[in-house]
Amino acid sequence: MEYILQTENLSKVYGAKTVLNHVSIHVPKGSIYGLVGKNGAGKTTLMRIICGLTQQSEGSSTLLGKTDDETVRRNMGMLIEKPGIYEHMTALENLRYFSLLFGIGDREHQRILEMVGLQNAGKKKASQFSLGMKQRLGIAIALLGNPDFLILDEPINGLDPEGVYEMRKMLEMLNREHGTTIMIASHILSELHKLATDYAIIDGGCLIDEFSKDTLESACSSSVQIMVEPEYLQDAKMLIASRYPDVRCEILSNQKLRLYEKIDPADLNQFLVEHKVRVCGLGANDEDIERFFVEKLSGGKAV
Repeated sequence: MEYILQTENLSKVYGAKTVLNHVSIHVPKGSIYGLVGKNGAGKTTLMRIICGLTQQSEGSSTLLGKTDDETVRRNMGMLIEKPGIYEHMTALENLRYFSLLFGIGDREHQRILEMVGLQNAGKKKASQFSLGMKQRLGIAIALLGNPDFLILDEPINGLDPEGVYEMRKMLEMLNREHGTTIMIASHILSELHKLATDYAIIDGGCLIDEFSKDTLESACSSSVQIMVEPEYLQDAKMLIASRYPDVRCEILSNQKLRLYEKIDPADLNQFLVEHKVRVCGLGANDEDIERFFVEKLSGGKAV
C-alpha cells in the first residue's frame, strides 16, 4: 500500500508534560483518514507537527515519500483550529491575498470558490459570513496550489446540521473527484463514520489503534441497519422474515429496519432488490460503532 504520510514515534513534550507519546500512523494515499479522540487527546498537536507548525521532541515523519523536507509541504493544505481569514475582504480577495502571500501564483480562484460552494458570495465581506461559510473559505485557502494532502482540524465543529451535511459532501467530492487525501480530526463519531475510509484513535497522547473502515464495520456487524423507501417497509419486513426466519427484525422508523444478527449485507441487498424493494441504505448500526470507539478509548472495557 502507498502511504502519503507515515510518522515514526512522534513525541512532543512541554516541560514535564508529554502531550504526544511515540505516535506512529500510516495514512494511505487517496484516503479520508479520521483522527478520533477526546478534546486534549493530542490530535491538534500531531497535526501541527505534521504541518511544520510545531517541532517534535522526538521521532520523524515521511510526507509524500520525503523526510523532514519543507519543500514537500507546498503540496499540502491545512486548516488548523480556526480559519485565518481577513474579515474585511471578500472570499475572492482573500484567495488573491493568500496566493500572493504564499507565492504560488494561483489563478484558479473562481474554480476553487465553486469547489467549496462560495461562487455566489459575490462582494459580501467575510465578516458577514456564517460560521459554515467561514469554514469553507478556510478550506478554499488551504486548497490554493492544488495540494495532494489536506489536513483539517475539527472542520464541522459548531456547524448546524445543514452546514455539517454540506461540509461532508464537499470533502467527499474533493476526495472522489480530485483525488485529494484528507486527514480530518473530529470527536463527532456519527459524522466521521459517514466520511472516513481509515481511522486512528488517540487518547492521552498515545495511539490506541489504527484500522480501516472495513475492519470497523466487520467488528460492528452484530446487527445490520437497512433503509428502504417508506412504501416498501412492510414488504421488506415480510421478505426478511422469509429469508432469515431466525433473525429478529425491528422497525425503527417508516424507512428503517434493524436485523439483530451478523448476516451478509450484500446478500440481503441483492435479495430485496430482486423482489423489487427499493433499498436506500445498508450498513452497520451506528450505536454499535459508537460503542466500538468508546470501548477502545476505555481500554477495551465494555461500557
